Amino acid sequence: MNKKLLILNLGVDSENTSLAFTQKWINEISLNFSSVDVLTMRVGSKYQLNDNVNLFFINEENSNYKKFYQLKKLFRLTKKLINENNYSHCFAHMAPLQHLIAKYYLLRRNIKTTLWFTHTGPKFGIKWLILWFSALFANNVVTASKHSFPFKFKKVKSIGHGINYDIFFKKRDNFQLRNILILSRVSKSKNIENTIDNITKCRNFKNFNIDVIGGTLNSDDEDYFNDLLLKYKNFKNINFLGKQPHEKLPGMLDNYDININNAEKGFFDKAVLETCAAGLINFYRSDDFDFLYSIDFQNILKFKKNNLYKKIDELNSYDKIEIAKNIEKAQEKTKIHSTKNVVKNLIEIFNQ
Repeated sequence: MNKKLLILNLGVDSENTSLAFTQKWINEISLNFSSVDVLTMRVGSKYQLNDNVNLFFINEENSNYKKFYQLKKLFRLTKKLINENNYSHCFAHMAPLQHLIAKYYLLRRNIKTTLWFTHTGPKFGIKWLILWFSALFANNVVTASKHSFPFKFKKVKSIGHGINYDIFFKKRDNFQLRNILILSRVSKSKNIENTIDNITKCRNFKNFNIDVIGGTLNSDDEDYFNDLLLKYKNFKNINFLGKQPHEKLPGMLDNYDININNAEKGFFDKAVLETCAAGLINFYRSDDFDFLYSIDFQNILKFKKNNLYKKIDELNSYDKIEIAKNIEKAQEKTKIHSTKNVVKNLIEIFNQ
């Protein structure tokens, strides 16, 4: 094994709820290479990478003035790494712009690239163009599910999501069906307000405890978050816990029975798979999660924007033994999305 890999990604930070999983990916991938260079946009204060992983970072700034210099630095460092190393492959994780920049230099050396992207994607504008051209020039495009990549390229393959199944899995013996979690980035696209408004219509709402765990990514998210805090400030059983360290999530999930994901088709959120592995019941909207449950149970858990409260009420009258059986089956089905399984699929694609 004398191969060297270049990984491009958005961040390395084990305490970041959204980015912590990338550390597990990098370490698992690195077991298949003699050396791995990671060029990332930002690095947190806490991370632990394998000895054969070298980390290079830009530390992205928010101001437009500084972003110009960050882009110059990205070009310069990308060129330096590619010119000085004999990479066998380049893997870009949720980094279409970084991939495009690298592809310019990699083409000269006939080094193949794989782009991972799982999101509904930008609808228009420069980000849309960057993603489209990045996918066009990539040798391989991989995503989490059949609906989680926005363009219809023949080369797109769905290979699973890559969750740390072992640390999330927990056998559940009893359910109170009162402690409700919304594990999600706080963003309008996640329809958190609609979720909470539906829960308030449930027959047993006063007996429920509802926690929202998740942070924001930009100023629009911050505005939305502040609007939510203002709207629900007088509800004692609705709590916004903010962004939590990813490493604490498995323990925190012990406190909940239900997770609700109100994202539409195309959003194949890891939060559903992680909470499912932890034994939580998941209400969802996206077709991509149908595989987790039997058709009968899908009919209860899969909701439309305005009937979630009816579904929750229906679940509360459902046979608890049947609930337990469905949860066990869903946990087993979640295994295909483990990091080990996804990395195995990735390595096969790299070697083609």
